[in-house]
Amino acid sequence: MGQVEGVAQTVDGDAFAELVTTAPAVLDSSEESGFGYPDDPEYAEIAQGLFDAFRVTGSGTYTWFKDPTDNQLYTAVSSGYYREPQTGYRYKIPLDQVTEPSTYALMEQGLSATTEEPAYTDAYGSWMGVYSPILNSSGVSVGGIGQDISLEYVSEVRANAVRQVLPVLLGIYVVLVLLVWLLASRIVKPIRRLTVESSRIADGDYQGDLDLLSTPRLQDEISTLASTFAVMAKKVAERERSLQVEVKRLRVEIDSTKRAESVQAIVDSEGFAEIAQRAAEMRKRMNEPRD
Repeated sequence: MGQVEGVAQTVDGDAFAELVTTAPAVLDSSEESGFGYPDDPEYAEIAQGLFDAFRVTGSGTYTWFKDPTDNQLYTAVSSGYYREPQTGYRYKIPLDQVTEPSTYALMEQGLSATTEEPAYTDAYGSWMGVYSPILNSSGVSVGGIGQDISLEYVSEVRANAVRQVLPVLLGIYVVLVLLVWLLASRIVKPIRRLTVESSRIADGDYQGDLDLLSTPRLQDEISTLASTFAVMAKKVAERERSLQVEVKRLRVEIDSTKRAESVQAIVDSEGFAEIAQRAAEMRKRMNEPRD
């Protein structure tokens, strides 16, 4: 649909409106020579533009207008003026004489908005008609433009596009897969390293080296996490060493206290007092002078 709209924009709407309102209908006698077109430079100029569009799009392009005197649609300029003058559309032929009623209704709609005719098949092949308005410089519709697009041509263009685009798409797909793999490796590998190091720290091993993770060539969230994790591991290791020293000190104090309490308990016992008394008596006897 965009194709016919683009061609419509190349038509000078003001010149087209002047043509269809001033050029007289071609006499029947002029059709005997095979040329049913007015001898008008504006007609030839518009026809040349439509023929140029035909050479680009490969689709025959034709125009029509509504005569305000009878509100009927009539043929106007056609690319056939240059392409096939013997069989191209004649100028100002009533459209209801050369089209089906359903097509006539769609072409009338095409005077106000782009309209698409469903695909159909005739003796010349399979086609799809698209109709769009021709606008003057004020944006007012002054006629319609249509193209009979060959579905075989569309299929051929699509096949050629696929043949040309498919290798490019495959190449892009391969590049994207490689990029995803590289990015995934760059992300997953540090995460796996962090997982291993965290397991070692959980087991009490603080000797792991996280510097390779925390100082990459490109700073990112993973390296920031690794740097934070490394600082945390060092602080935990220092705290654990401090706790171990404190525990040893407490153990020594506890052992000393226990020994002192054990000695005091022995000293305070009745048996120790009795032994001490006997020892004192023995020392006293030993110190007494002998006769």
